[in-house]
Amino acid sequence: MELARAADSDFQRGDVSRFTGEVWIRWALEDRAGTGVGIVSFAPGSRTHWHRHPGGQFLVVTSGRGRVRSRGEPGAVLHEGDAIRVGQEWHCHGGDRDAPLVHVAINVGGPPEWGDPVTDEEYEEGF
Repeated sequence: MELARAADSDFQRGDVSRFTGEVWIRWALEDRAGTGVGIVSFAPGSRTHWHRHPGGQFLVVTSGRGRVRSRGEPGAVLHEGDAIRVGQEWHCHGGDRDAPLVHVAINVGGPPEWGDPVTDEEYEEGF
């Protein structure tokens, strides 16, 4: 068993090459196969850049309200308690226009491939 205690690690500011706006991340655990678990906090309107995961990604909303969208598809508004599985497609997620979001991210199969920033127009599209 491996236990990651919250008191043993700090939140780090999200890298501007991967996130737009104020984003904070605390990576908790990772196994040898590259599956990792982290807690991510987004300020209102903050978001990931387009990205995809080799084995997909699971998100579990712990507080706030946010958005998730696969490229070229309609988006979904996320609320506390919601869970979503994203396949290997390009997608983005983050805080809603006027609300913060905190979610647990479970990244499967290794690190994500990062793409371009999501424009304001793209982040509004499909909602």
